[in-house]
Amino acid sequence: YLKYQPLVDYLNEHTGQPWELHINTSYQETVDDLCSGQLTVAYLGPLTYVRAHAECGAEPVLRLQTGGRDTFRSYILVRDDSPVKELADLAGKRFGFGSALSTSSHLVPRAMLVEAGIRPGDGTECLYFEHHERAARAVLVGEADACGVRDIVGEKFLGRGLRILALSQPIPNFPFVIAPHGSDEVRRQIVRALLELPEEDPAIARSMTAWDEELAGGFVSSNDAEYEGIRALAKEVFGPDSLTLPEERLRCSGSDR
Repeated sequence: YLKYQPLVDYLNEHTGQPWELHINTSYQETVDDLCSGQLTVAYLGPLTYVRAHAECGAEPVLRLQTGGRDTFRSYILVRDDSPVKELADLAGKRFGFGSALSTSSHLVPRAMLVEAGIRPGDGTECLYFEHHERAARAVLVGEADACGVRDIVGEKFLGRGLRILALSQPIPNFPFVIAPHGSDEVRRQIVRALLELPEEDPAIARSMTAWDEELAGGFVSSNDAEYEGIRALAKEVFGPDSLTLPEERLRCSGSDR
């Protein structure tokens, strides 16, 4: 609530419509609520978004510019004192992921392991901690040998016991997604409030810089085609049914956590 309520307060002030913050306990629950009509707009990771698009035709309206960038990266982290020097050295080790539906804490780092010749779940143990910070802390305390996290999370642990082993190519940033029942007027209001007004009014733009660092860089227009690479990667890593498989089926085989 501390992270997202300022955004909702801003929408209440600048759209003329009432907005209420709704926080779910899982990525898939948010997709289900968006597609069932319980939510009008949702803030989703790229992988979760393409699943929502496949399920009900949800569409991105805007995407974040975290730190002024409309892309982000996945970090693979190890302890500062780890003997691991390259990704191939993680064969037979314990790897910590966040949620199975996380782009930067599961899909992308898992693809990076595969590219390095490692088959997660086949000798290399997969551990799921559901949250990026928990995965990083697991490495810090020795419960895992490496983990995958989003860049802004990983940077909090650099110089505090963890180091970057590898980083991904740029990933299209998190989109704000409108439900299929969302009206053109709602879309227009969101674009007006989050994109056009900050460009027109420096005072509004400055006020947004006080938000959480993930949101404070503002927004750019977005469309479905920008996430085509995520669709392709999901099918490559999880198989042809990657956008419809239950979340537990996306986990590495043999994972019990």
